[in-house]
Amino acid sequence: MANYAVTDNGIVINIIVADSLEVAEEVTGKTCVEYTDENPIGINWIWSESANKYVDPTPAPEPTPEP
Repeated sequence: MANYAVTDNGIVINIIVADSLEVAEEVTGKTCVEYTDENPIGINWIWSESANKYVDPTPAPEPTPEP
């Protein structure tokens, strides 16, 4: 069994566990991407052509200025 991100138009809409990529895509009817701890993917992550991977859309917090 492996973990798969279910995608729609380059956005991760769900995470499932399946026996194979083929099974994941057959069950969901969507494009799926396997993920691991080395290749993390989360709900609402977006495909980045420039990075060639899914990226977290949450902006990084701005640094707090020092007094």
